[in-house]
Amino acid sequence: MFIDGKTRLLGVIGDPVHHSLSPAMHNLACAELGLNYCYLPMHVVPENLRKAVEGMRAIGMVGFNATIPHKEALVSMMDELDPVAAMIGAVNTVAISSEGRLWGYNTDVYGFVTALREAHVVSLQDASVVVLGAGGAARGVVAGLLELGVGRIVLVNRTESRAVALAAASGSGLVEAVSWSVLSEVLEGCRLLVNTTSLGLSGVESGVLDLSPLSDGAFVYDIVYSPPETPLMAAARARGLRAENGLGMLIHQGARAFEIWTGRQMPVARVEVLLRGLVGGSGSGSRSSSSR
Repeated sequence: MFIDGKTRLLGVIGDPVHHSLSPAMHNLACAELGLNYCYLPMHVVPENLRKAVEGMRAIGMVGFNATIPHKEALVSMMDELDPVAAMIGAVNTVAISSEGRLWGYNTDVYGFVTALREAHVVSLQDASVVVLGAGGAARGVVAGLLELGVGRIVLVNRTESRAVALAAASGSGLVEAVSWSVLSEVLEGCRLLVNTTSLGLSGVESGVLDLSPLSDGAFVYDIVYSPPETPLMAAARARGLRAENGLGMLIHQGARAFEIWTGRQMPVARVEVLLRGLVGGSGSGSRSSSSR
């Protein structure tokens, strides 16, 4: 990559952000397509979020991604919101126009749905699904699950009030919130368990849930992608269940963001090979390839 006075800037903000594979993904895509862009990781703590956003606008960046914990807070800072971001109340992709206007998008929904379909998850039509967490990523997951036609979504979060708020914001009677203390009860009969929390994220925290209540045909999806086999995935496989990490969701949401910024299609196959090499494994016991 050659950086000069015409290089256009992209990036990702988060707290933490050291684990992100987005810089590798987007910089490879730009190099493959001969685009003079550079994508940077930027550690931004919540109290500095507004200053950081204004700074990126001021220096003429093309856009940026957002990860934990900024997706919800960004909504009020946007000049324009795409319908998906407005509906779910979370922004993970921002495009900055030549006039400095901030356009907020949410590509998590597309990334999650595409990754689930590629994982060949058993039919989720009318299924019961348990989602761990109630933050910005959970909002995208809930919207994606409703798009897939599930029958029931149970939100479980350590701060129950956040789960209750997300259930209400979903606008669907299919979404309910329960206390973490009853997790084992709601896992019974669940066809899909999705983790959207930082549980197991490298350098953050670790932990293993009791998955014994899950039925033998259940599927476990952890949006964490580093390490490639999270503690939750390891527990699922020890239980004889299929499990998948979040690499496919990462790539597909990134591909959509890349298209928003550049107008070009990301070379997904090349990106997948690179990222699988970086995380050190496929992260899937059910298929040979994934795109997140």
